[in-house]
Amino acid sequence: MKEFRLVAFGDSLTYGYGVLSHVAYPSRLAKALPEKNPSIRWKVYNRGINGETTREAKQRLDSNVLRLKPHITAILLGSNDSALNEGQYRTPWEYEHNMMFMIEQLLACRHDAKAFNGGYCLPLLITPPPVVDTDFYPFTTTDRIELYRDIVLKLAKSYGCPVIDVYKAFWEVKEKNGFEAYDALFQFDGVHWSNAGYDVFYALIEKKLLELTENF
Repeated sequence: MKEFRLVAFGDSLTYGYGVLSHVAYPSRLAKALPEKNPSIRWKVYNRGINGETTREAKQRLDSNVLRLKPHITAILLGSNDSALNEGQYRTPWEYEHNMMFMIEQLLACRHDAKAFNGGYCLPLLITPPPVVDTDFYPFTTTDRIELYRDIVLKLAKSYGCPVIDVYKAFWEVKEKNGFEAYDALFQFDGVHWSNAGYDVFYALIEKKLLELTENF
């Protein structure tokens, strides 16, 4: 049986801040993917750290990700980079260049299955999601995040990487079902995801991963 290594790389949205461990999307993938595609021996690693920006992620990329020789690395970063507080804020310019560095390092990372992506890691880019601007504790705002979302979409196109536009998916919930349904996607702070928010994202990433590994 072929082993497939997937690294979930990011901040608290990847880690699973404020929800039970089995709700966070890496844990759900580790349980569900072997059921959906039992021909693969799935190895899923959660490498999310609360409060992290692309600056810190860039520094730990080698030790936390590249050394695992992943087949796919899902990158979800940007909420903290766009933060209003001085300790976390990274300019759009720095964010873009940090992301470029990580994408290029991942694309150069060899794994042991030449049949998948030519034997190199495939970055799966994920746009940072919007927030609930009216909540008491939004440390960022949707209009600020949109700049970082646009950068992710641009980089996905430039590097030919698959992308999941979770920003669009969450916003569509609001447009189709109203503010209450949108608000229910978040915890009390209007930033971190509730169980419902993880449900929306999980459906997107599971579908994308099964498509990408269909012929592995």
